[in-house]
Amino acid sequence: MPIFSSNSIGISQVQTGLAATRTKLKFSSTPNRAAPPTSPPMAMAESETDTQSDAHLREPGQRRRRPVCGVCTKPLRVCLCGRLRGPPLDTAVGVTVLQHPTEAHHPLSSVRVARLGLRNLAVAQVADVAHRASFLLTTNLGLGGEETGNVEAGAAAIGEAWTVETMDDKCSIAYTEKQLRIDVERGVGANPKIRWLPRCSSLAELAVSNGFTVTKTQENKPRRSTGDEASPSPELQHEYSIAIPPHSALLFPCQRATTIDAASDCQVLVKHLIVLDGTWAKAHRMYHENPWLQLVPHVMVEADTVSLYGEVRHEPKAGCLSTVESIVVAMKELGEDETGLDRVLAVFESMIADQRRCKDENWKPKQKSQ
Repeated sequence: MPIFSSNSIGISQVQTGLAATRTKLKFSSTPNRAAPPTSPPMAMAESETDTQSDAHLREPGQRRRRPVCGVCTKPLRVCLCGRLRGPPLDTAVGVTVLQHPTEAHHPLSSVRVARLGLRNLAVAQVADVAHRASFLLTTNLGLGGEETGNVEAGAAAIGEAWTVETMDDKCSIAYTEKQLRIDVERGVGANPKIRWLPRCSSLAELAVSNGFTVTKTQENKPRRSTGDEASPSPELQHEYSIAIPPHSALLFPCQRATTIDAASDCQVLVKHLIVLDGTWAKAHRMYHENPWLQLVPHVMVEADTVSLYGEVRHEPKAGCLSTVESIVVAMKELGEDETGLDRVLAVFESMIADQRRCKDENWKPKQKSQ
């Protein structure tokens, strides 16, 4: 998603995705991916041999698939794994990327670069609300200081201890001192209602200070009954469970957002970043269809450089930054290693150069008519 500077609106774009429909994200000091291949030429030779040996399995006229790196998911001839000049960075600031599924396999995904260069980074795919969705948020610590137990995915029995409120016909909430459940219907993003936020101020403070886990369950529209068949019950699908560490903030340029320096001046600690990845329209929809994001502080970056993305992807406004660029700018403002972060950006720049070179090679001038 492109990320805009302070007086604009935008978001970050692209990425590699997680193929699983159930994603559990937790952070540790160890990489969350396999080590880059140590011998790319050998890997390429083996893959090409495998592809050629499978030629008899292809249907007539079917194109041969290019060998792809299993780590960065780029074609082997433009593999990014050997381009990082140094080990991946062990940053104190972690990152959770919420990625729209359509960005998962985009060839110009900048998140694949972020995954190569940053150890403390995780990616979760976040789909649009198809019919209904439920979000169950549980704080890591109760008000009494005791840890809460693991939450059954999407299951929260609403009892007498819960306060239940209906915001409108597309959004309702129920909450206790330790948990929050939000139910939304498709279309909530068109006219979002966030009047519930002040009612959960103590829960939000507890969640931000101690961290929380959020679980999303999709409820698909039931099939129509035919004849004497009973009306089928809705199909429930667990989409994700994400562990959000303490003192997390959403990197998103909206009216609520402040610069990172201003947040620091207001004694707002930012130790973890949540980033939305998709086109502006998709990221805007993700923001409103995942209302739990309203609970965390919002920050934005002020970019004084032109994004490299402008050369290869359409940007809705000037001042946009790619996902990896916005993460790097934010981390520099948070005091992370600038030299190491510049090495990560150098990999992204080389990927853009590959795309520019490919575009130039494929461009053919039209012949003038005689």
